Amino acid sequence: MRRAKQVTPAVNGPSARLDVPVEAGATLEEKSAKFITEGIASNAFIAMQFLQHSGMAGGNELNELVKSTRIAVENAAKGGTGQADALLISQAIALNSVFLEMSRRAALNMGEHLGAMETYMRLALKAQAQCRTTLETLAEIHNPKSVAFVKQANIAGGHQQINNGTGLGEATAADPTREQNNFVQIKLLEETPNGQWLDTGTTPSAVDGDPQMAPVGAPNRTADCRRKGQGG
Repeated sequence: MRRAKQVTPAVNGPSARLDVPVEAGATLEEKSAKFITEGIASNAFIAMQFLQHSGMAGGNELNELVKSTRIAVENAAKGGTGQADALLISQAIALNSVFLEMSRRAALNMGEHLGAMETYMRLALKAQAQCRTTLETLAEIHNPKSVAFVKQANIAGGHQQINNGTGLGEATAADPTREQNNFVQIKLLEETPNGQWLDTGTTPSAVDGDPQMAPVGAPNRTADCRRKGQGG
């Protein structure tokens, strides 16, 4: 393994240098692309940018910050929650501090500067809500919610045939000796005691409904018109 030339990002303040080890047969560009897609070095660099302005970093801790971040990522990949616990607890404490400070400022402006009081109180409640969410996330990490797998239930108001499982004559892996399913066609019956079929399949013959009534004859338009004229 050989060490390539140090990469010097342009930052405001002290220069940040990152040592990029390059294995035999690889190029600096390939290694840099791997660092970018991996996200560890780039996010460590962004963290250091903010830490410089807050006075927590001097600007030359990038290599150690990348090493520490990589160790935390590897521990999380193995199932360790120590790093997440530390971050979430410390963030909850910081958010609670923001809530207390914003509440203090809101109280100082109460009665005289209602606009400032409302602004500070809104920020205080936002910090309080975020603190609660952070603690809920920590609790969910240690006590994950159980996932329920519910079998689908097919419910219909009318007649319905449901075939769950494999097709006709197919055997499942859980029961290879399963016999062929005998599907019975569902047929609708009339609501009569004798249980006759709804469709008999034949056309009934015509019958006389009232034999005392004779059929109406064909109209005679000439005679009808003459009678109407005489009546007039």
